[in-house]
Amino acid sequence: MYYELGAPFEPSKPTIFIVADAQQFYVRRGQIASLQNALFGGAFNVVGIVGRGATPEFIRHAQDAHGKPDWLAAWNVFNSNQWIEDIDTVRRDLLGADGKVMLYGRSGGAFLVHQYLARHGEHVTRAFTQAPLNPFLIRELRLNSDHFWEQLTETDRALLKKALASRPQERETILRTLQRQNFFHDPAKLPAARSALIEALAEGNAAAYAAARRDYQVDAIDRLMDSPAGIAIAVRMFEFFQPSGASERLGGEAVCPDLENQYNLAHPLVSLFEAGKIPMPTFDFDKLHRLDTEVFLLAGRFDHTADYRSVIALAAHYPHQTLFMAADNHAFGDLDKAGVTVRLQRTFFAQGGGSKALHEVMRDAGSLWWRE
Repeated sequence: MYYELGAPFEPSKPTIFIVADAQQFYVRRGQIASLQNALFGGAFNVVGIVGRGATPEFIRHAQDAHGKPDWLAAWNVFNSNQWIEDIDTVRRDLLGADGKVMLYGRSGGAFLVHQYLARHGEHVTRAFTQAPLNPFLIRELRLNSDHFWEQLTETDRALLKKALASRPQERETILRTLQRQNFFHDPAKLPAARSALIEALAEGNAAAYAAARRDYQVDAIDRLMDSPAGIAIAVRMFEFFQPSGASERLGGEAVCPDLENQYNLAHPLVSLFEAGKIPMPTFDFDKLHRLDTEVFLLAGRFDHTADYRSVIALAAHYPHQTLFMAADNHAFGDLDKAGVTVRLQRTFFAQGGGSKALHEVMRDAGSLWWRE
């Protein structure tokens, strides 16, 4: 495994691992110093692990003799158990068998942090997780995190049905465009942007559709999924999709861009699962109740990816947890603009969840809390 430090290692400083999963690429060679400066400052050793999904040697083991994906091999190489042990290998290599670390992750990387905690949490003193999705809780609580259809007006529903019926061969790309739109608009502006895009699709406005695919990086994602780097992403998407029970919500009248996009990306692995060739992913919640780890969970009330209700449930599994529920979405744009996210994570890592300093940061950010 390749890992990189943001600055020369100092044994007297606590160590933070930046954890990213297969569908995240912000942890790259040569970037850890800038990430340390932007996110954490100089009070810590900061380590970035470049995941096996971005490592050519691992990718080759997931391909057949012609360079095409061998999906069974891909599962064996890229399932999350392998990523968990990669993190622990780096921990032992850098800090020794009994070394303690702190973990940071967002979205899928946050889920991987919690997966690590469920396996090796005794080696973690503090963990900061932003938008920590958990498909196992989605299924257990019977949640539906895809509220797209219920949020549409009757007019927009009719227009979208018209657009999909007129171009069935483009359904996957159209829904991916609508799914990606969530990442690029704050909650207040999303409904209008969504209606405008649906109207353009129904009218056959090719220029507007092409602009949306470009602006929302849809075509770039399609190219990525067709590349060798897409193999590990498909495995990770299966780990999001299959345990969540989302397949039960597909196939009806309602259009669910989030869920259908997950299914489309994970389809090769779903087929293997349905054929009995790979297992259902698992998660040990019982281990979490026995941890001394301090865990910070940053949730967005309007997050379309990490359902806020599942984050509340996840927090309840930890004896020492701090939950911040922001009136924000998956991108946490309002928190970032106010500088709150960085202040939260720096203060939490430096002084802990029960500290007066963290309480003051959270109090000062009171205008950004979600209130019912």
